[in-house]
Amino acid sequence: MTTRDEEEKVEAVEKAAEVDPFDAVRSSWGFPAFARDFPRDPRLDALVTAFAGGNYAAVREGAPKLAAEADDPAIKRAATLLRARIEPDPSARVFFFLAAALLVFLSAWWIAHDGPEGAAPAAKEPPKIEIVK
Repeated sequence: MTTRDEEEKVEAVEKAAEVDPFDAVRSSWGFPAFARDFPRDPRLDALVTAFAGGNYAAVREGAPKLAAEADDPAIKRAATLLRARIEPDPSARVFFFLAAALLVFLSAWWIAHDGPEGAAPAAKEPPKIEIVK
């Protein structure tokens, strides 16, 4: 290996060390698309990184604090949007309760008509056939 190759490797390592950790997360596939236009702020960057990493508890705690403390309205909107993104969709709640109501109704119907004791008519025994080879 020549000294030029070694110098190029050293330069590449130094250049990689200069990369902002947030930029590394931002270029990853797990970065949320809605957060691409957020303003750069260290506290907001930390919350977006936590969101991308699945640490929703940190977002749940930190986003309201950041929205209350921030002076920039863009950062307040971004923190509020980030907090809203971890809430369940209102229609999902409706469908969950409809599914639970359907389960209760079908269980009550089964208990009232057949019951757990098997009040349904007894099944006929299959005919006994002897097969001789």
